[in-house]
Amino acid sequence: MITLEKLTWSNCFSYGSNNVIDLQDNTLTQLVGTNGAGKSSIPLILEEVLFNKNSKGIRKADISNRIVDNGYDITLAFRVGEDQYNLDVVRRANIKVKLLKNGEDISSHTATNTYKTVEEIIGIDFKTFSQIVYQNTNASLQFLTATDTNRKKFLIDLLQLNKYVAYFEVFREISRGIGVDVSRVQGRIATIEKWLTDNKLENTSLLSKVDLPFFSEKDEKNLRSLQIEFENISEKIKKINQNNFYIEQLESIDINKIRNILATVVKTDTGDMIESIGAWSSELKHEVRMRDKYESLRNSDNMECPTCNQSIDIDFVNNSYNEHKDRAEFCSTEVQKIQVKLDEAEINNNKHHHAEGESDEWENLYRSIDQSLPKTIPDSDFLQQSIKDLKDKVNSQKEELQKAINRNNDVERFNTRIGIIVEQENQFQSQLVELIDNLQKIEDKLSSVEILKKAFSTNGLLAYKIENLVKDLEELTNEYLAELSDGRFSLEFVVLNDKLNVNIEDNGKSVDILSLSAGELARVNTATLLAIRKLMSSISKSQINILFLDEVTNVLDELGKERLVEILLREENLNTYIVSHGWTHPLLGKIEVIKENEMSRLDG
Repeated sequence: MITLEKLTWSNCFSYGSNNVIDLQDNTLTQLVGTNGAGKSSIPLILEEVLFNKNSKGIRKADISNRIVDNGYDITLAFRVGEDQYNLDVVRRANIKVKLLKNGEDISSHTATNTYKTVEEIIGIDFKTFSQIVYQNTNASLQFLTATDTNRKKFLIDLLQLNKYVAYFEVFREISRGIGVDVSRVQGRIATIEKWLTDNKLENTSLLSKVDLPFFSEKDEKNLRSLQIEFENISEKIKKINQNNFYIEQLESIDINKIRNILATVVKTDTGDMIESIGAWSSELKHEVRMRDKYESLRNSDNMECPTCNQSIDIDFVNNSYNEHKDRAEFCSTEVQKIQVKLDEAEINNNKHHHAEGESDEWENLYRSIDQSLPKTIPDSDFLQQSIKDLKDKVNSQKEELQKAINRNNDVERFNTRIGIIVEQENQFQSQLVELIDNLQKIEDKLSSVEILKKAFSTNGLLAYKIENLVKDLEELTNEYLAELSDGRFSLEFVVLNDKLNVNIEDNGKSVDILSLSAGELARVNTATLLAIRKLMSSISKSQINILFLDEVTNVLDELGKERLVEILLREENLNTYIVSHGWTHPLLGKIEVIKENEMSRLDG
């Protein structure tokens, strides 16, 4: 038994600091306040302290009071069996969670691990806790008026039957995997059977090889010898032709004439002549320049020196002009004389150089001539005919030999193919037997998994489980409904395949749930809420002493509210909080939620 004892919080939602509620003070307590005062926030605070989340999915930043804007604190004292626990949550920029067991700190290093410890201690998960501790009319109305299929899904979740769905998914995945194995093996069998059909041999007899025909290696050696001999003759013919060409070239050169030129024509060094021509030409340019200078003075009207302005002696000018003119003519004559000698020397030098080149060519040709070679080319026709005849004979023998070799190679390939096919056929036949046996085992396994998959499907054990639990839910609902409606209404759940139908009877007459009035529907809703909570408590691992009924009395008349109070007062080990914003019972304990200046607090 889980006993939630005392909840303390500061700065959560619209609440200020130091809010305390004794969760085991009364069996039935009214939680009263105007809309928006913060009544429904209390079960959300309880969820946050135990599981670090809430059923409305409100973010942490929105839990902290916006006016105070300094995080929030929540403390819960609770008891599990004989052990006392205290859970403190402080959230600022980060969260700090401290868990004490009988005064000893058993917190983990991280908040996440500490919350895992809390869940292990109370023995139920967040979703189940929320369904057991917090109920409201809207949730029940959605259950009762939902589609048949969705209603069944709701019950699967509510009654903690998801493990059956999970098992179904596991077996379906296994079935899919085994189905793939079946397809793979069947594909392999089909491949082998097709191969055996396509490669079926009508005759497996092996062919015999033929004997190789005679081949004379002596003939081949003789042929090679003749070919070498012919190659040598060909080479000899080439040498004779080349030698005759050299002789012809040698005879075309007049060596005596060349030797006479070399003996009579002297080779002269022209360097000194060229140097003398250069010197005389330079002096000639100087004398011409001086001659032209004095000639210009002779022809000038102004006979004064341009430098010193003194008169120039015309006789001196004429004498100087004549001296330079005579000297220029002498230099020119000397240049011409030397040039004639230079031209003659270069002609002789060219003759001598040409004669030397022809002499060298004659000597090279003379050295290249092989005097031992004859000038007549030998006749090779007979040798060529002998080579041809012997070659034809050898080729004919080779063709016959190659035909026999090719025939034997074909026989070898045929016999090898027959052997491979026979061996492969034996292997495939063995594999086929093994695969068929393996396929049978896999199909047997698949059949077993299909049975398990069907068993855990919505039409199998799950349907059976739901049908039995729904009967318990139906009995509990009708017990509460009988008291709330003076026996007028009754409810029946009908499980059909994947659907869960709801039948409502009014004094024995079947009516549509949507045709009920607001008050009538409220009685059905309230009875269903209490039944769901009681059933959930009975099938869960742990029982909890707290129940918040949020706005369930709004549409009940006074008699309905009185009977609801009577029912709740009779519930054992249960402290119920009826959350409302109008109606109060004079004999019940009451806590008012007051909101002033945007801050909520508890009073009572």
